[in-house]
Amino acid sequence: MERKISLNDVRKAVDAAYEEFKSLNEGEVDSRVCDACPKSFGIAVALADGTLLRKGDTDIKAPMGSISKVALSSMLFSQLDPMEVIRKSGECPCKKGGHRPDGVRFSAHGVRAFSALQPVGDADSKWNLYVDRLIDLMGSAPELNDKVYEKLRNEAAESGFVDALAKSGYYLYDDAALSVDLYLKALSMGASVDQLAMMGATVAADGVNPVSRKIVFDGEIAKNIVGLMAAKGPHKMNGPWLVAAGLPAKSSFGGSIVGVYPGVMSIAAYSPALNAGGVSVKAAHAIIGIMRRLDLSVFASARVRIVNE
Repeated sequence: MERKISLNDVRKAVDAAYEEFKSLNEGEVDSRVCDACPKSFGIAVALADGTLLRKGDTDIKAPMGSISKVALSSMLFSQLDPMEVIRKSGECPCKKGGHRPDGVRFSAHGVRAFSALQPVGDADSKWNLYVDRLIDLMGSAPELNDKVYEKLRNEAAESGFVDALAKSGYYLYDDAALSVDLYLKALSMGASVDQLAMMGATVAADGVNPVSRKIVFDGEIAKNIVGLMAAKGPHKMNGPWLVAAGLPAKSSFGGSIVGVYPGVMSIAAYSPALNAGGVSVKAAHAIIGIMRRLDLSVFASARVRIVNE
């Protein structure tokens, strides 16, 4: 079964979601991005053909946080067999145990992912490859937020994050200090919802940037990227999120959320005020609202096509 949805209906859904939630006054801005304006709100939808629909503050560059794992996973799946990525993301392969350290606000899994990125032992090459991948996915360059990066580095140092990884026996594939620094820098990269939506659209289009037409990665791994997004969705909202939104997504402490509907589109939204789980209140409502207005879910059986009629 195939469903056709008009581009105008998508535009109306974006406009309606923006108007419904723009005055919502809930949540708190994360202390690491305290200079953000709580009233900022933007929504962008990028179709798999490159069409971009925008509403509100879509050009504000907020820290990517865990959304950085979308680009990172595209690189890991490009370098490694999918089962190897799964194996390396698990517990210590040497069977000596090891667990995530307690008492820190950072993702040890995120550090491990950067440690697995090749080439091993070369921080500059790893970082340059990562930034190049972001640019290819988005079609434009994100910006490092130096203030956020400095705060994260100070927090990691004060909490003894690097030492905590060693003491807990948490297994990494590269130097701990190098991997932690790359991870913190990736969290601090600022991207707008315009850029995030285009990144998601590149994933939705099986690795081809729909505007530049550049083949960013092998389309065969797109399903693995989306699968990880579904498995590791908005923090503390994963199950309810997938039911409510029907859209695999990643969120950031900076206030952004990006979701991918394979073969169809990407939806990104931004507002810096977060709920208790660290998810943007307005952005979450907006994406759920758009999906429900269009009666869409990636888990539905119908194949969806958006047409310009």
